[in-house]
Amino acid sequence: MNALALLALMIPAASTDYDGSPQPWFTVGPLLSVSRRQEDTTWGVGLESTLNVAMHNNSMSSFRSGAVGVFGQGQWMDGDHARLCGGVQGTFLLFGLETGVAHETGTAAHRPTTSLHVAPFLGFVYGSVGLRFNVPFQDGRDLSGRLPYGREIGLTLTLKKPFSPML
Repeated sequence: MNALALLALMIPAASTDYDGSPQPWFTVGPLLSVSRRQEDTTWGVGLESTLNVAMHNNSMSSFRSGAVGVFGQGQWMDGDHARLCGGVQGTFLLFGLETGVAHETGTAAHRPTTSLHVAPFLGFVYGSVGLRFNVPFQDGRDLSGRLPYGREIGLTLTLKKPFSPML
């Protein structure tokens, strides 16, 4: 019975007054990540939020089956520093891409670092699975001898609560 109720929530409700025009689509929920930098594995837990304008057609032959918008992320990484990220994203059916800027706060070993963030993902109504790539803008040690965080490749998982007139 619970499975049927969940399935009913996952299928967008048919609306007789929906005319196919762009609709706002806001989601928020937890974000988990694991990533590699040189020799280190990094874990993160946080929150992701998106605000998109969605064209809901569900047709492979129509570009009205996607969304464009903005995203923001905040994560606590390895229990010792914050990672903040924001930018633009687009989706077509299940496939999506985020691009933006990430900033990680400094620690005793690393200086604060700002990076280019690129993340392809598979998106579902209630979450996403993606890869994230970060390339730092800084290199070299700061005055105290700390190095910036290095290049990153990671796996991200989100669960999201959607808020939309389409559901």
